[in-house]
Amino acid sequence: MLVALLALTGASAGHTSARRPPALVRITSTPALWPRFSPSVRDYVVRCTSGTSTRFTAVAAAGSAPLIDGVARRAATLPLAAGQGVTIEARNARGVSDYHVRCLPADFPGFTETRTASTREWYVATPSLSLGDKRSHYIAIFDGNGVPVWWYKTRRVPIDAKLLPDGNLAFASFPADTPEYQVRTLAGRFVRKVVSPDGRIDDHDLQVAGNGDFFYILYQPKRGVDLTPYGGPADATVLEAAIEEITPDGKLVWSWTTDGRVDVSATGDRWIPGLIKTPVVIPGPDNAPEQTYDFFHPNAVSLDGGTVLFSVRHTDAVYAIDKATGNILWQLGGKPGPQSLTVVDDPYGQVPLGGQHDVRLLPDGTISVFDDGTFLNRPPRAVRYRIDAAAHTATLVQSISDPTVTTSICCGSARMLRNGDWVISWGGDPVFGEYRPDGTPVFRIQFDGLFSYRVVPVSYAKLGAAKLRAAMDALAKR
Repeated sequence: MLVALLALTGASAGHTSARRPPALVRITSTPALWPRFSPSVRDYVVRCTSGTSTRFTAVAAAGSAPLIDGVARRAATLPLAAGQGVTIEARNARGVSDYHVRCLPADFPGFTETRTASTREWYVATPSLSLGDKRSHYIAIFDGNGVPVWWYKTRRVPIDAKLLPDGNLAFASFPADTPEYQVRTLAGRFVRKVVSPDGRIDDHDLQVAGNGDFFYILYQPKRGVDLTPYGGPADATVLEAAIEEITPDGKLVWSWTTDGRVDVSATGDRWIPGLIKTPVVIPGPDNAPEQTYDFFHPNAVSLDGGTVLFSVRHTDAVYAIDKATGNILWQLGGKPGPQSLTVVDDPYGQVPLGGQHDVRLLPDGTISVFDDGTFLNRPPRAVRYRIDAAAHTATLVQSISDPTVTTSICCGSARMLRNGDWVISWGGDPVFGEYRPDGTPVFRIQFDGLFSYRVVPVSYAKLGAAKLRAAMDALAKR
């Protein structure tokens, strides 16, 4: 019986090291490998220097042979350009274990990473903005070990990047002087652009419905608005907030606007002095510069069958819109009105939101919002509410904050995962991370002087590492 048991477990006297699965016990490089090698981590980067080569060494476990770039050897010096990669393997009769090292461009944003465990999500980020003049041109996809496995350098500053249901990447650019969402394959091939039928689009959000239609945001100038009650001109142009839906071939099938539904008086009082002082100049009639006032500032749209959720920053409110009638069904936050929900169990009472972003409807019927808390002297938080439309209430069921993040002037996102974890980009702050339901950080990345407007998680189950590696190989051929 003991002999049979040993045979089943592979622990018999005849078991040799050659029969063990292949493994590498160490990889080192000059410049240094990041992160430090671990047999369980398959993807790495080195920070490349133009005109120099990278030195690799590999040590395999007993009974396994190391291969570097397909050649059996323990050391190699290879000329790698930015984006190019090398595969280092351990091989024996049982098979192959592969590890992948890629050359990170010298101008790729600096970052630090901390984690207590590896996660099972990709994180699509645009570390491209700062509150000053610093900008970057990279979209990146980080893995659960904090490694940028894929990246793409754009011509203009990217914002709001996301993977579409078809596997392609969509992103807008900042500032939106060339309004469009570009859609590209992960290998960089241009697929299409998404714009309204009249050639406009805003850069804050793009969503795809189940039927393939695109939902996006627009700013619509409304002229002849009297802003004297707010210290502005009597004949002003206000940028109304709008949503449009177009079919995949670009046909307009639905639209909605704040004009006639949300008055400029809904704008938060603390926003108004700054809005009047810093008007927005846009191309007006005959393409002449026109001074406008951004009293609404929409930044997120979310779909729920016949209901559309709309986040409007400068009214500090989220609106639920009946798609069939255009009526506002309810309003969360903002100045009290007939559609306002009574907020329950929120420590901030009837002022639950401050310059919020990224409203999303969750599968359990609750809604999540990233509450920036802008100009309210409070830290940002990810919040989740249960809406009872009949009782006209919004009950706070979850709130997550990060004690290292004390303020957010703009931007940000909060996405709840199927396992209850949260992926949060902390607005105008260089940190994003994954957090347990109780707020404990599992994984955090902090960029050097830059932040990502939004970070979108993608499950490993929906996107394989091999596809990202192949796309990078296509972008940076050796």
